[in-house]
Amino acid sequence: MLNVPPAFINADQRWSVSMAAKRRNTYWCVALAAPLLLAGLSTAFAQSTGGDKDKWPSRPIRMVIPFTAGGPIDVVGRQLGQKMAEALNTTIVYDNRAGANGIIGIDAVAKAPPDGYTMLITTGSFAANSVLYKKLPHDPLKDFAPITQIYRTYGNVLVVNPDVPAKSLKELITLAQAKPEKMSFSSAGYGNLNHLNGELFNSLAQTKILHVPYKGAGPAFNEVVAKQIDMTFASTAGSAAGIKDGRVRALAISGTQRAPILPDVPTYAEQGIQGMEKVYGWGGLWFPAGTPQDKVDRIQQVVQQAIQQPDLKVQLDRLGLITVGSSSMEFSKFVVDDMVFQAQLFKLANIQPQ
Repeated sequence: MLNVPPAFINADQRWSVSMAAKRRNTYWCVALAAPLLLAGLSTAFAQSTGGDKDKWPSRPIRMVIPFTAGGPIDVVGRQLGQKMAEALNTTIVYDNRAGANGIIGIDAVAKAPPDGYTMLITTGSFAANSVLYKKLPHDPLKDFAPITQIYRTYGNVLVVNPDVPAKSLKELITLAQAKPEKMSFSSAGYGNLNHLNGELFNSLAQTKILHVPYKGAGPAFNEVVAKQIDMTFASTAGSAAGIKDGRVRALAISGTQRAPILPDVPTYAEQGIQGMEKVYGWGGLWFPAGTPQDKVDRIQQVVQQAIQQPDLKVQLDRLGLITVGSSSMEFSKFVVDDMVFQAQLFKLANIQPQ
């Protein structure tokens, strides 16, 4: 076992939720989030009286994707959308509204009519934005009806360029501790999950590895391949090919289990570092707040059935994703918990809301 400071063992249990409530101008009052979300769900249920008088859906459903076409969440949305369209006997129209870390597209859904014809699919940036920005044009807790968490990733993979002499996590920590602020890690941007992953690693391993932000996961990874940066914390799907062909060396993966596409990469916990279990990406679906609960439940059921179909499951497996298909209530709680965790990571990284 590595010498990990006791203060960071089981860190997710030690950090207090009250921290977020005390910093109201900096973080959302996440401690009050659950009642608000549950109240919103109750309101939606109360508005539902068995569905519309007309058959629903009677026209195409718009799926807003708040990132550019071709990205991971766009690929998932379109693959899932095909299954949803078949089950609902309708058409899914994909609306890519990229910009401001997803805020533009997310806000479009917040202001859409709650009639079951506009839904949002997005990533964990939904929770991160509530912490990263002091002011949002919408309230992530009041303006949406959570439908389901579609998937989560296995975690982020710590990869180093081949010139870094460390062949194991223990060797890397020893090397970094001997060279404080001399080694570097790249990220997809300031406040991105892989940035927070790096800062949490610094704290747990008692290292001082410098952060270098880039405009996207691609450039962040490529700079490690080019040996301009020592390491990065990449997605399994984005790093698997580079690991297998030797362009980078994988030392650890966050999350709770090894990824099937990278079976030889051990978790941090296996190597004596506790506290990285909750560092993973995820994606989910929302309706605007006030959408009748019967429509929320119907979409949740359709998604749950779709992700269990072998052909779609194979496609999601190839992306390094674990299917979830939670209920709307379970998803509500998960989002609140993730906001709390994101707030803890932002505080740890000393990131001030913008």
